[in-house]
Amino acid sequence: MAVLMSSMTLSLLHITPDEWSIDVDKKPDLTVEERARQKETFEEYTTALRVAKGRVVPLAVAELLLGAAMIVFAQRAAVGRSWARHALVQLTAVHVALSLLEWRLTPDLRAPEDHFAIAYNNLDRAEVTEGAERASKLGRLALVVSVSAMTILGLSLPRSRTFYTAIDDAQLR
Repeated sequence: MAVLMSSMTLSLLHITPDEWSIDVDKKPDLTVEERARQKETFEEYTTALRVAKGRVVPLAVAELLLGAAMIVFAQRAAVGRSWARHALVQLTAVHVALSLLEWRLTPDLRAPEDHFAIAYNNLDRAEVTEGAERASKLGRLALVVSVSAMTILGLSLPRSRTFYTAIDDAQLR
């Protein structure tokens, strides 16, 4: 998921409003007001991304590299490399730290991102409260932290360690 989110962030920095307008204009189920709202919120979000580019790009690249490393080490752990399990636990902890750092360094992007998500999903902005907008981003952060904590717990349990050690020992014989 980290790889997908960072790729999306990096790609949004390179999409022009004209390219987005062409995509929005191709959607047959949108009214003129919905099209205008999607274009306006996209412009607001990409402008905020460009302003915060100095913070966003390094975080997105770090998340992309971290996600790729997690995929590699998860594959290595799945074939029984116990050292890969240790590295995966550490990478998962780093992912939590990076997510918290991103949350801390990008407060100015939360509102434009939520406005864009509301417009993109054709929700009525009057029905979505400000608290719900904040809760969506905080909920994603809580999801990353909780899933990562469960991953670390699962990889650290004695039964898990025994499993990976047994596979590693069997391969050494």
